[in-house]
Amino acid sequence: MTPRAAAWLGWWLLLALCLAAPAQAAGVPLQAQPARISLAGQLEVFRDPSRVMTLDAVRQQAFAPLAEFRSLGYSNDALWFRVQVSRKADAPPRWILAIGLPELEDVDVWTQGLDGRFQHAAMGYYRPFDQRPLQTRLFAVPFDAGPATWLYLRVRTHNAINVQASLWQPAAFSAHQTRDNFYRGLYFGIMLLTMVLYAILGLRLRDIPMAAYAGYVASLVLFHLGTNGYLPVLFSRHGDWLADALPRLGWLGGAVSIVLMWDYLLGLRQHYPRIHRLYWATLALNLCLLPFALMPSLVGAWLLVVVKLANGLNSLNFILGMAVTLALWRRTRQTELMVYFIAFIIPGLGTLANTAGNLGYIPQNFITTNLYQAASLAHVLVMSYGMALRLRQLQRDKASARQEAAVATQRGEEQRRFVAMLSHEFHNPLAAIDRSVQMIQLKMPGLPPPEAQRLARIRANAALLSRFVDNFLLVETLDNQSAIAPRDNRKPTAIRPMLDNLIDLQTPDDAPRIRIEVTPAGLIFPLDEALIGAAVDNLVTNALRYSPAGSPVNLRAWLAPAADAPADSPGAAHAARPAAGLRAPSNATALHIQVQDHGPGLDPEALARLGTPYFRAGTSLGKKGSGLGYYFTQRIVQAHGGTLRAATAPTQGLMVDIVLPR
Repeated sequence: MTPRAAAWLGWWLLLALCLAAPAQAAGVPLQAQPARISLAGQLEVFRDPSRVMTLDAVRQQAFAPLAEFRSLGYSNDALWFRVQVSRKADAPPRWILAIGLPELEDVDVWTQGLDGRFQHAAMGYYRPFDQRPLQTRLFAVPFDAGPATWLYLRVRTHNAINVQASLWQPAAFSAHQTRDNFYRGLYFGIMLLTMVLYAILGLRLRDIPMAAYAGYVASLVLFHLGTNGYLPVLFSRHGDWLADALPRLGWLGGAVSIVLMWDYLLGLRQHYPRIHRLYWATLALNLCLLPFALMPSLVGAWLLVVVKLANGLNSLNFILGMAVTLALWRRTRQTELMVYFIAFIIPGLGTLANTAGNLGYIPQNFITTNLYQAASLAHVLVMSYGMALRLRQLQRDKASARQEAAVATQRGEEQRRFVAMLSHEFHNPLAAIDRSVQMIQLKMPGLPPPEAQRLARIRANAALLSRFVDNFLLVETLDNQSAIAPRDNRKPTAIRPMLDNLIDLQTPDDAPRIRIEVTPAGLIFPLDEALIGAAVDNLVTNALRYSPAGSPVNLRAWLAPAADAPADSPGAAHAARPAAGLRAPSNATALHIQVQDHGPGLDPEALARLGTPYFRAGTSLGKKGSGLGYYFTQRIVQAHGGTLRAATAPTQGLMVDIVLPR
């Protein structure tokens, strides 16, 4: 044989040996160790725009390699992924394919059995949880691996197409799920405790920012329960609606809560009214979206435009809130403002990273996938420090308010003592002046008319000054509620004699104008005669003063249920509420005392201001008075637990009603 022929024979023998040798298994090798194998860089991907291709049709298509776990963005296409695995001799036959993220809506998995046939498993966020092959929050499918086993999975979702997959040995997968659930449960426990704490503090202290922040933390809990796949687990039976609605409620609730918190925390209504109005417009828009979150069947294409508008406004509000916080911090240098800024910058960065991951700008791994959740926890911890500073400031403000109230009370007591002393000193010279004038009138009865009129005017002015002094003393008495005990001072009083005594106090010209009507004639009612007499006297004096000379003034008294309006009353245009603790039942018998004049009456604006100390309406021009008579009457009626009502009469004049409960 020639050398050339020998060489050809050797090549043919080598080729035959290569063809006779068994083929090496392709795909990802499964060995005894490690117990977990990531499929990053091992998957191949294929897009199905029709979303209806079958497995047999897809197997004939060309797949493109997926270099790493990276979001494929937002798309309505069905995304197919595949990988081939080969089990080595030392590897266990049973393996688990775990697929994330848990918020994927529709996930279908086909695993090739040892006989070459494919088995199908349908999973997804909106699919029944109890039909999953393994009852876990992740989409996990067990399969038996052979020398060359194909795994296909299809994802259809309206969210970002984030697919992470790994292969686990069953024992390792179970241990991993236990640890993972423990750490995530610890996270939710911290968030729930924070939410309850701030809800209690907000309600207890009546602090809107703390209560609103509790709502914001609750929205984070709902949102992360959904993104972590726990809502389908918690509502495994007939809970599809809740698993879908609760994350949306969390999104809307978070937007509403954060608007309320920033608005009150930064005082936008006082400092930045335009931003305040923008915040409340955004709040109203988010509340309008609430029915659509609860009833997805109402969602239409037009709603997506509104949702995008709400998202844009929420983002704008966040930027404005951060800018205002910085501006206020630069102005006041308050530490808590900088803490608030840092606290909300943290989840802002987490949101940016989450958005970048969903758009495919950064790869998906353990850090980037959980960065937003970790940022939320860091935010709560930092914000807790800021709220602690706020709580300390609230306590300081409360202590300061108590101290100022004590100082004001002390000054008020000193002022009352001074007024009482000064009033007493005024009374003495006024009484001396009045007695001197009386002595002159008695000893010189034959004075000429001009001199007699001057003496009468001196007495009238002295009496007027004395009445002013008495009124100021009455104001101090009424302001000191501890000095009034109307229940202890009430005694059965005959109403007609009490009203007759008021007529005797009037001048000879005014007394005939008063017309008294008491029903029944012998009406007796328990009251403080001195105080009520003074109150009615003020009303009668005003009626006589502000009505035409010679016109009648009607003074009526009767019994009726406390809830009933007085007869002939057109309705109460102004009412004094009874003092706390002295309100009678609505169906109890009450005494009604009504004073009606025939003067010009009052317009609605004047009626609304009636009872304000020193207020005098336009009709009082040229009339004597201090603007305190109605105020005194109102305070006396309040101290008796009654109501004071004033309205313009149907014909003419002012009608004032006192209603005193039994």
